[in-house]
Amino acid sequence: MKKRFICLTLASCTILATFTGCEYKGEHSSFSVNFGDSCDSEEIATPDSAQADTETETVKNENLDTATVDTTGLEESDSGDVTGGKPWIDSDIKENVTADTVVDPKGDFYLYANKDWILENDIPDGYTLWSYSAKRELDVKKQCMDLLKDESIEGHDAELIRTYRNLVMDWDSRNKLGVSELQGEYDKIRDAKSVDDITKLLTDKETVYDYYNFIRIKSDVGLNDPLTYIAALDSPKLILKDSAEYSERTELGDIYGGITKDLFVYAASKFGMTEEDANKCFDEAIALETKLASHIYTTKEQKSDDIFEKVNNEMSIDDVTALSKKFPLKNLLEALGYVYDGIYLVTNPEYITKLDEIYTDDNLEEIKSLMIVKFITENVGIVDKDTYDKKNELQNQYFGISGALSDEEMAYEYVKEMLPESMQIVYVEKYGSEEDRKKMNDLCHMVIDTYREILSENDWASDEAKNNAIEKLDNMTVNVAYPDKFDDTSGIDIEGCSLIEADKRIRINNIKEDIKKLGTKKDKEKWNEGYPVTDCNAFYSPQDNSINMFIGMMGEPFYSSNMSVEELYASIGAFWVGHEVSHAFDRDGAQFDSKGDFRDWMPEADKAEFQKRIDKMDKYLDTIVAFGDNHFIGSNIDGEMTADITGLQCALKMASKIDGFDYKKFFIKYAQMNANVSTYASELNQISQGEHPLDYSRANVPVQQFQEFYDAFDIKEGDNMYLAPEDRIVVW
Repeated sequence: MKKRFICLTLASCTILATFTGCEYKGEHSSFSVNFGDSCDSEEIATPDSAQADTETETVKNENLDTATVDTTGLEESDSGDVTGGKPWIDSDIKENVTADTVVDPKGDFYLYANKDWILENDIPDGYTLWSYSAKRELDVKKQCMDLLKDESIEGHDAELIRTYRNLVMDWDSRNKLGVSELQGEYDKIRDAKSVDDITKLLTDKETVYDYYNFIRIKSDVGLNDPLTYIAALDSPKLILKDSAEYSERTELGDIYGGITKDLFVYAASKFGMTEEDANKCFDEAIALETKLASHIYTTKEQKSDDIFEKVNNEMSIDDVTALSKKFPLKNLLEALGYVYDGIYLVTNPEYITKLDEIYTDDNLEEIKSLMIVKFITENVGIVDKDTYDKKNELQNQYFGISGALSDEEMAYEYVKEMLPESMQIVYVEKYGSEEDRKKMNDLCHMVIDTYREILSENDWASDEAKNNAIEKLDNMTVNVAYPDKFDDTSGIDIEGCSLIEADKRIRINNIKEDIKKLGTKKDKEKWNEGYPVTDCNAFYSPQDNSINMFIGMMGEPFYSSNMSVEELYASIGAFWVGHEVSHAFDRDGAQFDSKGDFRDWMPEADKAEFQKRIDKMDKYLDTIVAFGDNHFIGSNIDGEMTADITGLQCALKMASKIDGFDYKKFFIKYAQMNANVSTYASELNQISQGEHPLDYSRANVPVQQFQEFYDAFDIKEGDNMYLAPEDRIVVW
């Protein structure tokens, strides 16, 4: 999946994982361990992005100077921009590139292909990065913003998104109400005298939807049966994001902790809390999370190759509730409606037992404090203008953002987050094209056919492994542009209410719809579940063995009817479809068979050879210094890098069949697909927490693996882009 975080101005699910609200809400993919192709959108994300007239860029860069970029002796600047790195500078940070920066395909191919674009593009107000995908997504966003204002569009979904957008834009009403609608709920937490009082808030049907409940609960398909919805229970998102931060704080933890605390202290004053009490409350919340964090998977653990085995804990309702004697887990499940006779997947039983251990009156103040922090930060985006402006001010301070989104764009982000189905339905009715759908479908099958050749010609896998891999291809489902069915939105009614009340009604409806899925079969026609197709994105799902290409990516500069074969193969062949198909055979995808079952299909000897290649990749990635003292973490990003490399391998296989194929043009286009400028905080988050490599490496590392690149640009030993043949990595 092509995901990075861009805009930090979402609504009640705002910029940080901390701000996503009550953990049971069933928002898009609520689990920290995502069983599909993982996506940062649950954190601070929207997809990767991009811009530029690629034909012009190619002409410009073919005439650039041929001296190698000198990356030695570079240190962190006083402004916080980081210019160090080895073997390449982090040119995703624009300040590291100037008009005088000398470029050469032999030294830093990504910078050679993208220098002009980097210099010509700035990160827009309200964003943490800018890229080709961001530009494409903004184009779609503008179409959606027009639809939100179009009174001529009829139907329930059009009415819903217009009504919600108007509520968001109505600053006069929001300012007048302030936090008055939330004050009573806050007071109930503040006035609790015992954990029994907290239990009543968490399990009373009148208040069960209002509060952070320490556990995330959602209907989802399991690992052992990818066709049936079961109840899944997971540990909560943390203020500092990574549980490892609670034992050893890093710069990124300081950023998340700092912005959350400052925003909480500001917003808490509106509920009558003094600055001193607010600081104490926040510190107590962190203290409680610290007690829990040792029993929550770290980011590194979540990205380990055995994570599926760790989280695959299926239980009965009796087994689940037996984990908790003091914490009211059974009553909570009953109040929410998640009690049924089927299977429960508990991703981390140790977390529940630890929660049960600390759910006592001895920890009452810390329990209350964490609930208050979550309650206030959850709602910070839907109160008054002053609080919204303060949030933007702090985002600028901590994340290096400039300015803020316009109110129109901000309102669209709120609509997309809270009413994604309705927004997609209206968009598809207006812009859906069966002709484009068929063209993209044909391209997907052409890529799949090429993969079949690659697997057939593989020289290290056994016949059994190759046959099983090809069986995955033969059974792979291709979903293009938009689904034929969306979730039912008829139960949502937000007429005549405030923004805060509208949010609550939508959340309750989503929970009720989620509960209806328990024990039912997954409707494969709703293949985009949890992922808006208006995003410039795509994903592979190992649980139903499908690649899924969104309408949001089907436009310039990624796809058009007049693209040259070189551009088409670089974009669709390698960067998009080839990348997604590759996920069927990366470290995680290789753990699922052709039907999507969690099952080994490689013989032991093949698994060992496969792992040797992944280990080789990890070892190489670990040597790359991104900036400062920050090395890449190979085990975090090897899944995406495998997909990048194998996608490029597939496109080159396709290219080999074309007489006169222009490999220079192809590789430059491929590098340009990754063009990106980011804030320092964005890069720090990505290298510390992300599963996607930094964008400049997503061009440089894959091209290093293939002789066609060396031949096209005359790369020789001693050049910065050179990698000895024995060190090159081709997984399949």
